[in-house]
Amino acid sequence: MTVLNPSAMQKFDYKWQPIHQVNKVKIPSILWPWLATQASLTKKLKNIGQLSVDVIEDSWGSPTQREKRRLKLRPREAARIRAVLLKVDGVSVIYARSIIPARSFRGHWRQVKHLKNKPLGGFLFQHRRLKRSKIEVTRLPKSLFPNQTNSLWARRSVFQQFGPGILVNEAFFENIYELKQPFGLT
Repeated sequence: MTVLNPSAMQKFDYKWQPIHQVNKVKIPSILWPWLATQASLTKKLKNIGQLSVDVIEDSWGSPTQREKRRLKLRPREAARIRAVLLKVDGVSVIYARSIIPARSFRGHWRQVKHLKNKPLGGFLFQHRRLKRSKIEVTRLPKSLFPNQTNSLWARRSVFQQFGPGILVNEAFFENIYELKQPFGLT
């Protein structure tokens, strides 16, 4: 079971940097492909085992200041915040926090608020006109996830199709190191 610090949902307010500027030596080599892939993590996880999604939060809320800046949101602009744990065979491997501004709920993206325990990534990657920003990474302190023995690497990117887009933050638990590496992960 993965325990979260009650305020973890608001703690993605760290300094992010483009992945190509990160010293690769600092990141465990087994984690690098997970951080760097432009492909769907959902699809990769489904190829390894039984993927399940535990929804922690899915409601209207206030993004952090960095999240607002990254999406170029107005000061009081409404956004839906979706926080989930992605599990493979019942083991938590990724904590994901997505920020979906109200202006992004257009076209087929209006369905995002009805995903419930379905993965957001599986939904986003179905659409051909989807564009993704460059991946940024950071290292999060272990205090965000009290049952983790080390700090966690996280990544974020913005998926563009409607409005300001959808910001997806993903923190990788060390349990992911134990998974069979999916073929073709780049």
